[in-house]
Parts: sequence; C-alpha cells; structure tokens
Amino acid sequence: MQNILNKEQNEILKILNLPTTKAEIKDYYIQNCKKNVLKTGLEYERVSLDSRTLETAKYQLLSEIIKNFALMNEWELIIDSDIVIGAKDGFNSVSLEPGGQFEISLEPKENLNDILENINHYTRQIDKLGEYYNVSFLNTGINPKNTYPDIEIVKKQRYEIMAEYLPRTGKLAPVMMRETAGVQANFDYTSEEDAILKLKTAAYISPFITGFYANSPIRDNKLSDYKSFRALAWKYTGSDRCNLFYKNLVNSRMGQGFEDYTDAVLDVPMLYIVRNKRMIELNGSITFREFMQRGYMEYSASLNDYILHSSLTFPDIRLKNCLEVRNQDSQNIMGALSVCALYKGILYSKDAMYEIMEFLKPLNHNDLETYGMNSAKYGVDYMADKLKMTAADAARRIFEISRKYLPDTEKDFLDKPIWLLKNRKCAADIILEKGIKDADSLYRYLKNF
Repeated sequence: MQNILNKEQNEILKILNLPTTKAEIKDYYIQNCKKNVLKTGLEYERVSLDSRTLETAKYQLLSEIIKNFALMNEWELIIDSDIVIGAKDGFNSVSLEPGGQFEISLEPKENLNDILENINHYTRQIDKLGEYYNVSFLNTGINPKNTYPDIEIVKKQRYEIMAEYLPRTGKLAPVMMRETAGVQANFDYTSEEDAILKLKTAAYISPFITGFYANSPIRDNKLSDYKSFRALAWKYTGSDRCNLFYKNLVNSRMGQGFEDYTDAVLDVPMLYIVRNKRMIELNGSITFREFMQRGYMEYSASLNDYILHSSLTFPDIRLKNCLEVRNQDSQNIMGALSVCALYKGILYSKDAMYEIMEFLKPLNHNDLETYGMNSAKYGVDYMADKLKMTAADAARRIFEISRKYLPDTEKDFLDKPIWLLKNRKCAADIILEKGIKDADSLYRYLKNF
C-alpha cells in the first residue's frame, strides 16, 4: 500500500512541478530492488595508445574504431556535441572516457562464464580494429607515458564541465580524468537492508582489494613511488564526492538505510543540471540539498536531477540502480573476471557478508581511508595494525571467504589471486620484479602476457 501511495505522490509532484523529496528518492532505490535472479555486471576500461609511439591515441582514430565496431555489430552510435563518443545495443556499450580510455560495458549476467565469453568476444573485435588503426588497448591502471597536460580531453559536454570544476577540489583530478583506467563490477540488491549491508561490506574490504589489484606503478615513462597511482589520483580528486565520503554510514553498525546514503549525496556540491537537452552549469555553487530547498534560478529539483547528481559522485562504492564497486585498477581479462568473482562470492551471500564484517569489526572510516592511501603506495605490503596482520594476509582471508561461497563452477577465478596473496604479492609486484621501468617495457610485457 505504501508503494502505491508513493507512486501517486510522485505523479502529483511531477504535475505540480514541485521539488523532489527524500521519500521520492528512497522510492527510486526501492523500485530498483531485484526479487528474482541476481546478476553481475562488468565495466572494463583500458588505456588507448598509439602502438607505434606509445603516445595517447588520437580521438580521430578511436572514433573510427567505434564506428566500425558499431557497423560490425549493428549497434547504434552515441553522439554528444556532434561527435561520436560510443556505441550501444541494449545493455551493452562501448564508450570513451575523458582521456580516450576505451570502456566496454556489458549486460549483467547470472553466470561469470557468460561475462567471460562476452568480454572475450568484444575485446577481440576491438583489438583487431585497433591493429588496423595502429591503436593498442593496454590493461594498466594509468597511462604509462603521457601525463594529463599532453592528453586532449574527449569533447563530451559532461567531461568538459568536470574538467573545469574538479581540479578546484582535488589536485589530482586531471590525472584521474585523463590518465587512469579501472575495472568496475556491478551487483543487484534485494532490499533496503541488503543494499546497505552490501555497501558497507564492499566499503570495508575496499582498501585491501585496491591494494591487491594495484596495477599502475609506471607513470610519465618511469617508475613512480606508488604501486597504484590511479588509486592515489582518486584520493586527491575531491573528498566531498570521492573515496568513502559517506562517513557516518560507514561508521554506523545498525539502523542505516537508503535515507542515510541519500543524505550524504545531498550534501555534495552540484556540477550541472539538464533542461531541454541543455546543460546548465552550477559549478559547485549549491548542494543538492540546497537545490531541493530553494531551487536554482527558475528550476526546481527533480528525481532525474538527483539521479544525474548521484552519478557525479565518485565514491569507491556507489549506490545507484545497482551497487557499483569502482576501486580497482584495470587488469587483464582474467583479472577483471576475478574482481567480479571476488565480490560475487561475498555480496551474494549474507553469511559471507556477516563473516567479513565480523573479521573487519575493529576498523572504522578513518582506518579505511588510511589503509586506502597505504594501498595506493604499497599494494598489500603494509601492516593493517588494527587487524594485527599484513594487508596481504587480510586480502587473502577476504578472497578465501569469497571462494567458499562462490558456485563450484566459478571458484577457479580466484585461484591465481589467492596464490599471489600466499606469496604476498599484488599485480604491480609482478611488474616490478621483472625489472620493468618504463612505458616501452611495460607495453611489451602486457602485450605478450
């Protein structure tokens, strides 16, 4: 009965052009709770390089690859400001990130082997087209040769607005936008309680998982002081919309729900709204809460405004129409699937989540942020003092819990990560052990790996 009333109230709000309410926003999340089969989605980014010079690939070449890919698969082109920025077919899409990084976003699947089949199919096509245009797509967390001043931003309106505003709040925002590439895994939630438990569980394990998937030690054609420079860039993109900005929700053990997550999002400064297909820039002048309370110029806050605004917050773990886990460097394909497997084993088992939360019970928000910074620098080679063990041992335990709850047909995806963690290594450690110190040697290693 309550849902029916909410729907009627929402329709009245729209008719009267009244501002959205927290009740309407909560109902948005409730409507996205899944009751049937729970699925896993993958968004897979790679750095785009000119295979002859290892400079960042030019937009003109990337757009030709997208056009030909769309033609081969009968997909619809995505146009923004009169330029091609991607192609789509149903839930599947390919698109360009701000610095020309190439992203493949796949329709969520119940079975991880179906995701593997799909990602192999599309990457083979894209890589083949890349060969024709002398473009290589590299599975590393950061551009190994060019830094942001030398990387032209893709002329998508959203990116241009972000590029103008974000450096005001985070000194490494330009690095994040133009240089980095990651793996994002998406998961369904079944209820308000389930969504918040998933969010907290993923948040608590995030620093250790960031450390294990650290895969960006080479930047500006040399070794940096960080095993994941990508993770460092996110740390300095803006504390008001990145990392784990919903501190009160993370620290609370009980009684939290959609409204608590929403409250954190409402206090994030706004970048823009859209009216009649036109972007109206707000440049952080007001938060969404203020927009709801008093409007902006002649505009009132709508639910669609909130959905857009929430997509312009960038925490490690983000709640939208699914739970998005966003804190891993780009990997090879099997590494990307292991990300999906790790979180699937944990987030699709209440017993696994309770086991994880009990294991990590000594930690709080400040610990997670500190360990996240340590993971950017050291991978898994540091002490998690509150747990009285190394980050490698903590990560290994997390992976082993996940493997216990995964279906038998998917456990193999975690065998290599667990083997690496038994040897206290992350992805970047393999690169460093091989003596790789510059973009050229990294390129040759990753292309032959």
